[in-house]
Amino acid sequence: MTLRVAVDFGTSSTCVVASVNGRDPQVVVIDGQPLMSSAVFAAADGTLFVGQEAERQAAVDPSRYEPNPKRRIDEGELLLGDSVLLVTDVVHAVLRRAVTEAKVLAGGADVSLLVLTHPADWGAIRTRLLRQAAGGLANEVALVPEPVAAAVFHAATFAPSDLQSERTVEFSGQPGQTIAVLDLGGGTVDVSVVRRAPSAGPAGRRGGFQVLATRGDPSFGGADIDQALLEHVGSLVSATDPQAWRQLVEGREMADRRRRRVLRQDVRGAKETLSRHAYTDVPMPPPFADAHVTREDLERLIAAPLGRAVELTRAAVDDAGLRPQQLSAIFLVGGSSRIPMISRLVHERTGVVPTTLDQPETVVARGALRAVLIDPDRTGALPGSAVSGGPSGPRQIDERTEIVRPGEPPRRPYPAAPQPAYSQVQAPPRPMPQQAPPVLQPSANWNQPAKPKRKLPWVIGGVVLLVAAAVATLLVVLNGGGEEGKQYAAYDYRFYAPADWVQTSDSVAKSQVVLRPGDLQNGDDLISVQEFKMTYDATADRQRLVTELRTMVENSSSHGEFAADKSFGGKTVIYYQETKAAARLDWYVATQGMRRVHVACQYAVESVRPRVQAACEQVVRTLVIG
Repeated sequence: MTLRVAVDFGTSSTCVVASVNGRDPQVVVIDGQPLMSSAVFAAADGTLFVGQEAERQAAVDPSRYEPNPKRRIDEGELLLGDSVLLVTDVVHAVLRRAVTEAKVLAGGADVSLLVLTHPADWGAIRTRLLRQAAGGLANEVALVPEPVAAAVFHAATFAPSDLQSERTVEFSGQPGQTIAVLDLGGGTVDVSVVRRAPSAGPAGRRGGFQVLATRGDPSFGGADIDQALLEHVGSLVSATDPQAWRQLVEGREMADRRRRRVLRQDVRGAKETLSRHAYTDVPMPPPFADAHVTREDLERLIAAPLGRAVELTRAAVDDAGLRPQQLSAIFLVGGSSRIPMISRLVHERTGVVPTTLDQPETVVARGALRAVLIDPDRTGALPGSAVSGGPSGPRQIDERTEIVRPGEPPRRPYPAAPQPAYSQVQAPPRPMPQQAPPVLQPSANWNQPAKPKRKLPWVIGGVVLLVAAAVATLLVVLNGGGEEGKQYAAYDYRFYAPADWVQTSDSVAKSQVVLRPGDLQNGDDLISVQEFKMTYDATADRQRLVTELRTMVENSSSHGEFAADKSFGGKTVIYYQETKAAARLDWYVATQGMRRVHVACQYAVESVRPRVQAACEQVVRTLVIG
């Protein structure tokens, strides 16, 4: 018996799909639901509970509960209660529960292929961790980006006649029709544009698929909508007793954590209700009265981030070299796609009426099995990533996906003004990346010694200097540089931050690290550090970078003060200021060759400002690029 399983490991929920003996994939029902909570609870005896079991156990001791392990995949270790667990072990527990439930359909048969989905912007580090977490669960593991799986499912499922009759796009009915998929999940937004390739025979309507473009935003999802609605509820009821509200949302006592967990569940339920009704009430614990919230309230809170999600769709279509009117359809997937406003915005800004399926949360998992090669000799790579499709390549079935690499076709840059994500620091517009890292050229005089007879002393002197530098570097490393706090060195830059600050998110694709005070997990006082690669040497041509950043600031209504030579943290950096609805950001830009690093210090609460400023100064002072 052959069992193939796909797991869409999401931020807040996980969907499992299984195919037995090559039959059509079916959603695995877990605890009576098509979705399993991604939550994990670490019991005192070492047992890891997953899903609804974890949510029930959380009422006993919320400190042992992690509702969103996917968002913490970069942290290495998690502290749950008094237990320190590897993140890969926590993710493994979620995947093991998912696979175990799928094996029930096949009488306990081994899994021949396990397909795992991941956000489009996950790089090599995160995908390697995900693959490690799946160790021992299947004979073979394959990874596929979430938007690719969603696009493949829709392209394989819908013929032109299946779409709405009142189509607002151009459609020829011939092979080559193109669709866009907007996936609004619990923690990310992903968009992909897919073209249906010609296919002969009866499988024509489910032929090969070509992924033309993908875009993603890892800083916004359903969990952020929950947080926005929670803060709105706080603005409605906190005036009754501000101290009691702070205790409810920030308190560290067991009773506070239990009440906060229940409140978050009620807020999430209110969000889901507002997708179907115009208003609802959120039950509140004493001393607060129940909060009345409306769909209009919710739409006002999330209009900006949802607008950016729609702009991602336009950007992906533009990257594919198309106009929205040339699409056959735009499909919405993911739990947050149920919010009526997203359909309205897509229609308003693209002119295309989007299509949404029942249970949009299951689309990614159902498409994942179709998005990989079904071949006994495959290595688990995505189709198109290592094979050319020529006669000598591996055999492919009709439902295959071709990943179009950069340059096939050329991607046009999509200019966009910088837009901050909700409750996250948003970096300025990123330039087109270099195809290779810069190569430092030796000075012109190095290869032209004046007198050949003096070569040996120069060589000896150079060796002595190199040894001295190596010893000095070793001493600094062993000493930690004498700097207090924790060092962060995951990318081509490194810095120190206070020991009581924690990393809340990390984007490998963006080379970005986001930190916040460890005791203010729900606050918006943040520090973001992000690296950008440029097409010129900003150290040698600093004025060019100054001009570009000054122009960006002058053309943006949300940016203010600008200084080309700001003294901060003992360094001279480029500085500019940004204002958001509930926070202010100070940006500090340092350069080294063809790399620049932006440090953003976000102030939301005046009383926390000194902590943020001190931490920010340490980050800038200790920042080393390269």
